[in-house]
Amino acid sequence: MANHFLYFDPGTGALVVQLLVAIGAGVTLFYRKITTGIKSVFGKKQNQDHMGTIDIEENKDADNNK
Repeated sequence: MANHFLYFDPGTGALVVQLLVAIGAGVTLFYRKITTGIKSVFGKKQNQDHMGTIDIEENKDADNNK
């Protein structure tokens, strides 16, 4: 039986490390988008209001003083 050894030179090792770091950074930066996509597939669809919630309360005392 012949022994076959695999050899990774430093350039290949650096490329593999760079690939792993890029994948980790991509997942970290787009974590919210990924989780929202997963939740939309498996959970309830959330109603997203792009204007936000604005509550305006009328001041009744100001109307009575006129």
